[in-house]
Parts: sequence; structure tokens; C-alpha cells
Amino acid sequence: MRHRTRLLALLALLAAGVAGAAERPPTAVSPAGMPGLAELEARHALIGRVDVHIQNIFDVSDPREDRALYRAADRLHYKTRESTVRNQLLFAPGDALRGRVLEETARILRSRRYFSDAWVVPIAYDEASNTADVAVTVRDVWTLNPGLSLGRSGGSNRTKVDLEEANLLGTGSHVSLSRSKDVDRTSVIVSYADTNFLGSWWQLGADYADNSDGRVRSLSLARPFYALDTRRAFGASASDGTSRVERWSGGAQLDQFQQTERTGQVYYGLSEGLAQGVTTRWFAGARYDLSRFSAVPDVPVAYPLPADRRFAYPWVGWERVEDKWQTGENVDLIGRTEDIYLGRSLYGELGASPRSDGLRGAALFMRFVGADAWTFGSHRQLYATATLDGRLDGGVADNVRFVAGARYFEEVTDSQTFYAALAGTVSRNLDRDAQVLLGGDTGMRGYPLRFQGGTSSALLTLEHRVFTPWFPFRLVRVGGAVFFDAGRTWGRDYAGAVPLGMLKDVGLGLRLGNVRSGLGNVLHIDLSYAMDAPAGTKRLQVSFETKSRF
Repeated sequence: MRHRTRLLALLALLAAGVAGAAERPPTAVSPAGMPGLAELEARHALIGRVDVHIQNIFDVSDPREDRALYRAADRLHYKTRESTVRNQLLFAPGDALRGRVLEETARILRSRRYFSDAWVVPIAYDEASNTADVAVTVRDVWTLNPGLSLGRSGGSNRTKVDLEEANLLGTGSHVSLSRSKDVDRTSVIVSYADTNFLGSWWQLGADYADNSDGRVRSLSLARPFYALDTRRAFGASASDGTSRVERWSGGAQLDQFQQTERTGQVYYGLSEGLAQGVTTRWFAGARYDLSRFSAVPDVPVAYPLPADRRFAYPWVGWERVEDKWQTGENVDLIGRTEDIYLGRSLYGELGASPRSDGLRGAALFMRFVGADAWTFGSHRQLYATATLDGRLDGGVADNVRFVAGARYFEEVTDSQTFYAALAGTVSRNLDRDAQVLLGGDTGMRGYPLRFQGGTSSALLTLEHRVFTPWFPFRLVRVGGAVFFDAGRTWGRDYAGAVPLGMLKDVGLGLRLGNVRSGLGNVLHIDLSYAMDAPAGTKRLQVSFETKSRF
């Protein structure tokens, strides 16, 4: 979170803030008397005129936002171009009106960092021509960031100075130049990303990082399955870089070594589109993956280096996605419309490499990902995910990792939610550059980062969340949480350390939801107490960092 935003938020909290939610623009809802989407579809209505409305950051027609600071921000802000919005619509005049397509278009627009919300609704119906006019309304956010970012978790600080624009000249392109420093490295990074390259559904990305431990370059071009009914997809990517890999035990660095990595991939995807609420997709591709390891000059390596790896192989994949969504608020964010996936999705991938230099022989690669959701009444939801990936080298399972998790939400009142999450990892024969770690940077908020290592782990999180009506300076939404974490690892790490058993912490935190900027979602400010900290470990931890979730 940017320094100036935190300062404004703190001053506003001391002043008790200003309550009140922003009103939806008139074009966010269909007018009274307008036939509903189901009725329009039953009449086989066609789409007539498509109007695009782009709301600025602040609504100066609202007396609460008709202030000099907000008017200045609107004037300085380069509004999103109408063409940028139109290039992302899944429909056009003359198409059959389908409510599902309008809703999916709104989800696509809401997923862009440069919009805080989006609505797509019919606004007029002409019975004689059987056409319905549609309004597309989006609300811009501030996307230019010339500033300083600070963060702290697990007892480690992070700093970042950057110049970033997430909506270059209103085109939706992202460019940034930054210098950052954390426990691992100091980096200077230049990046570019465009999710609608040249007004199309092609996506282009390029990054260059000059790090204290090496350099990394990457380039990607893809036309993904951007909608549920998309029939074709294509992607190509390549990266090349060197970096230092660190191995940890008990919150301390064991050793480090140099890694040179080169990767490349191309793929093609086919689908028959959406049928009876389900999309099925098939993929075929080829992948190249090279990793070489060496000692860092004048730095001793305490444990054996990983074996060099080189794989080149074809792969095939299959995906099944259900079309099942709902909108909500105050789930993972604060005071923003959220698109919540309630369907079941499955993905599987298999690849075969005839040779794997430095390892046992031919390798078979596998990756399986699944997600599902359940609702219990109108106030309880459960979401589950699972991932299994790894390879068989010469018939032996290597670098296998199974990760599973579940998140439970129960709405206690309109402004309070009980949240529980359980996550676990099980591994087998991990490569020597991979670790299973648990600490302040992975959910155990009262402990140093990378505090425990092993071959498997489990983490339980319990939170009572509160969403307040405060809207300080009409910039951030304010929430808070009381939390409890419990976690442990099993199996010995590289140093042969015995797991410490179950560790627990308690704490409370302030949450600031960023609703006017596309540069971060939720700022976490937490005070945590480690209940089972070993002797010599600081029991009280203060952390602040920007996360994508509450």
C-alpha cells in the first residue's frame, strides 16, 4: 500500500471518518417497467444500440465528493477510452440478447485492475423491432503510482520505489519501472503487459529484471480462452535468467547456490464452447525446461547441490469448467463487487520427456487441479481446491507435491463474518531447490518467515471479521479481524531439524480496502503473539503488507 494512502487513512481514522457508500450510477440498473433478462430471451430479442458510460474516480455530482481534492484527481486522471471497453465486450448490435453473456462481460470488465466495478444491463426495449438497447457502465480507479511501498511480514522488511501506470493513456496497458529490496534480493524491474493487445483478445507480456543475484528476462504472447464460449486458444512464452536459491531451516538461511534457468512453451487449445452450462477444453503443447546449478563463488554450500535438469517434451491437457457464478460483497475484499465462483472446475495435464539429463532417465510429468464450492443456505459457503503435480523419473516418483485447501465463510450479521481455512501440503522426493516451509510469510503470522521446514505441512486459520461503515476521505473501506493460527510441519528439513510440533498464534488486525486505486486491494496491519515460540524467538510480531484478499 502506498505511503500517502496509509497516511491519509490513518488521519481519517483519528478523525472518526465519514460513513456512506457510493451510489450506483443510473445506468447500473434497468429502468422500471423494463422487461427482465429472462423475458427478453424468451422473446428472442436482439441487441440494439450499445452505450458505454465511463465513470471517473470520484462522482462530483455527489456533495460528499464535490471537493477540490477529488475534482483535481478526476482532472489529472486519464479516463479509460471507450474503445478499450468496447474491445472487451462479448456481444455486438444485432446479436441475440443473452443474459449469461451480459453477466460474463461484466465479470471480465470487473477483473481489470483499472476498474473498481462494472455493470451491463438492458436500458430500453422496442417491441416493434424486438431489440433491446444495452448500457455498459464502468467506474475508473486511480492507476498512476509514482511512490514508495513498504511491507513487513515474518519479521522481515520489504521496500519498493516504483513508477507504475496500470492504464496507460486509457488503453488498459500496464507499464512499470521499479526498484525493490527484500530478504532475498534487490531488484530493478521493467515490465509491460497488455490484456487486449492492439484492441484484440491477444495478451502480450514482457519483463526484464536486473537483480542483485542475476538477471531474468521473459516474453509471452497468448490468445487464451477468454470466455466460456471461446473455441480456440494459443499461447507461447519464453524466459531466461539466473538467480540465487536459498535453503532455510528454523527461520535462518542454511546456504545458497546459483541457478540458471531457461524455459519455453507453446500450446494450442480447442473447445466446442459452452454446452448445458459446462465448457470442455483440450490442449496440446510442447515445453522446454532447463535448470543448471552451481556454487556461488566464495560462498560454501552446506548440502549437496540439486542435480541439473533438462526436459523437452510434448504434453496434452483437458479442462472442464462449470458456468456457475454469483456476485457478492465483503467476502475477499471490502466494499467492492466480487465475482464468486461456485462451480466445479477440473484440469489435468500429462507430458513425457524421453531424456532428463542428470536424473534417472525418461520422465513422465503430471499435473491435476480441481476446485469446487458448496453453499449452505444463503449465509454459508465452502470452497475447496487441490493440486497434484510431479514427475516419474525412471519409474520413481520425484518432486511430487500435493496441496489442498478449504475456505469456509459464515455471515454472522450484515457486518460480521466468521472465516475458517485449512491448508495442507504433502511432498515426496522434492528436488533439492524446493522446500516445504511454514512461517510468517505463509500464514503463521506470529512467527519469523520460513520458520519451519519439512516434507509436509498443515495450517489452520480462524478469523472473526468486521466490516465497518467507515469510508475515510472516501478513499478506503475499513475492516478488522481477530484471528488464530495453528500450524506445523512433519519430516526433517535439509539440516535434519526435528519439527517443532504444533505452533499457535493469536492477534488482531486492521484492514484497509482500496476502492479508488488499482494499485492494491487490501492493506493488512497485524499485531500477532506467538503462543509457542521457542526460547530466543520474538513472540510479538507487527506486520503490514498489501494482499489480494481480506
